Amino acid sequence: MNETMASSAAQWRTTTERVAPGRWAFVVWALAGTAAISVLAVTATLGATEYRIPVLALIGFATLQAAAIPGSLLAPTWATASAVAGAAGLTLFADPTTTAAWPVAVTTMIACALTWVGVAFRAPWSVAGTGWLLTMSAAVIPVSIAGRTVAAGALTADLVVFGAVTAIGAVTGVLLRHLSGARTELTRQRALTAEELARREAVEDRARIARELHDVVAHGMSAIQVRAASARYRFTDLPPDAAAEFDELAATARASMTEMRAILGVLRDEDTSAARAPQPGWGEIGALVTRARELGPVQESGRWDLTATERADPVFGLAVYRAVQEALSNIARHAPGAPARITWLDTARTWRVTIANDAPARPAPPRSDGGHGLRGMTERISALGGTVTALPTETGFAVQVDLPRSV
Repeated sequence: MNETMASSAAQWRTTTERVAPGRWAFVVWALAGTAAISVLAVTATLGATEYRIPVLALIGFATLQAAAIPGSLLAPTWATASAVAGAAGLTLFADPTTTAAWPVAVTTMIACALTWVGVAFRAPWSVAGTGWLLTMSAAVIPVSIAGRTVAAGALTADLVVFGAVTAIGAVTGVLLRHLSGARTELTRQRALTAEELARREAVEDRARIARELHDVVAHGMSAIQVRAASARYRFTDLPPDAAAEFDELAATARASMTEMRAILGVLRDEDTSAARAPQPGWGEIGALVTRARELGPVQESGRWDLTATERADPVFGLAVYRAVQEALSNIARHAPGAPARITWLDTARTWRVTIANDAPARPAPPRSDGGHGLRGMTERISALGGTVTALPTETGFAVQVDLPRSV
């Protein structure tokens, strides 16, 4: 029952929006209802006094005629049948000896004209055209039955006026239909234009960000890589461990530059292959931890019991890789040389990895970075339904990442 009522309400809203969008809907329905009530009242009065139509027939046909006006906005085909039946019945039962307009009363002309406006607006013009032809035919039938009891001039004038007024109503409905369609198309085109402008602005912003990243970061990383790689040649008396340290620094800078180029390619939207470039995942976490051990002791414990499908998930693997990478990078920056621990733990519903470190032997030099790493990590993990917790501990600092098993 509730589903039926909800469906009916949704259909009513859809029909209302199609008839008259926004604030004009109430006005249109109010006018249609007012016209129907007025036509019904006047038709009943004139039908009983001027045209001497039997009461039961008058009430039935007048109701059909009046109901067709608002009905044309809801069900054009049924409204057409109602208008034709009402007009035919009222003209057929009207007394031809009346001094009023005959065979078609003025109220019938108005009702049919308003009905054809709504029908032509909501349905193809052929529906209103068929209704117009049927009502004209229904108006001629009483004339052929009555013979010459009514002056030919009055008959012709009444039929001409009836045909002209109702035809104008149908044409008006067709014009309103085309006008509404043009307005809808114009609104759609404006929306498409606004969307295109927004897309272009986004592309320009991304290109600007890419240029700034390239100028600020890529050039600096390139200089670091060159100086680190050439250190063993520029300083011939370097100890072997120092030379290895510079080589590792150069390799890290080259890897960072490779990832930076991929990101810049995506931001510039110039090379679509950059978006399809392989991203680090589970296979690279081991190398990441190995590089971190060269800066300080790192212990690993536990493991995640992942299926082959879970290990092949690139989004999941990349999210975990970036989380571990950011946590180890923070340790290298803020607690250089401090022992670190990576704990992998899985439960029935959660995957958890904790990266913790002890306090450094000596305080790290102050840094002016904006702290966007943890924010980016949190956004990436949250997109997968997980959480990130970063809090000081009794001995140092810890970052805990939890992901649901449903990922």
